[in-house]
Amino acid sequence: MSSKVILIARTTPLQFELGITTRSPSTQDVEALGKLYFSAYDKGLAEQTLEAATANIEASFGGKYGTLLTDASQLAVDQEGKIIAGILVVERSSHEGTPEAPFLIELFTDRDHRRQGLAERLVLISTDKLFNAGYKEVAVRVKDSNSAALALYLSLDFQRWDAEEED
Repeated sequence: MSSKVILIARTTPLQFELGITTRSPSTQDVEALGKLYFSAYDKGLAEQTLEAATANIEASFGGKYGTLLTDASQLAVDQEGKIIAGILVVERSSHEGTPEAPFLIELFTDRDHRRQGLAERLVLISTDKLFNAGYKEVAVRVKDSNSAALALYLSLDFQRWDAEEED
């Protein structure tokens, strides 16, 4: 059975241009984000239906998982303005036993745009925006069986967080 690991990193300013177009999300993006969220994962991995995926995104905007930081949350868009990847960040996780830091609650990429570094660049942009807003750290929770996500975050200097070490 898979368990979840919490990772944490220091926020940092961007050191160079990342070559993608991004913008902050709004409630007008819920339907498009729901479709992207549903199609980005194998069926049932994130949500069982498109309606459930869209409801989950809507709940993110409604504060179910914490107060959404729309500036730190970013959407990568293609030349036509279509959303091709997204990262959603809340001020604090609504789950117990998590760090007192902004939390990456979703990071997903359109299947046709994978392997282009969009996820990495969205994390970098988000941590830059958090840094500029005065936040010192950012955290994320990942399934320990998700080797791709773990590799991404560890390559960006995220480290395992242990609540007991914080006390």
